[in-house]
Amino acid sequence: TTPPAADHAAEPSQAELRAAATAKKRNEATSDAVDTLHRYLQLIGSGDGEAAAKYWGYQRAPRGNEESDLRTLKNLRAFRIENETPEPLDQEPVPELLRIPVELRATLENGENRRYKGWYRLRRNQVEQRWELTGVSMATPLQ
Repeated sequence: TTPPAADHAAEPSQAELRAAATAKKRNEATSDAVDTLHRYLQLIGSGDGEAAAKYWGYQRAPRGNEESDLRTLKNLRAFRIENETPEPLDQEPVPELLRIPVELRATLENGENRRYKGWYRLRRNQVEQRWELTGVSMATPLQ
């Protein structure tokens, strides 16, 4: 008797397996970067600037009005964070540098609503294996 023919067409090739593994790592990396940014912004929204400062690389914090007036907001009733798809700033298969566009909505204690639009730049710290913020551009509150 002859053995049944193996269905090789259903098995992925080595190249397809490598591509799938790289895509999984890329998705995990960008998801981790977005999570890092959201944790940072939640700290800003809660008024904990000291804890938020630890998310910045190079011992840097936003200068001047790079973050508009986000760091001066007090007693927020609500803080909503929406991000767009992270944009790789390098050519690596798994990005090491990302820019994440964001739109923020803050509701102040007096009921005033403010909207912000801009982006944060993050880089992967290879030594500590974590994402760090390295730059920001946040527009003045939109009306």
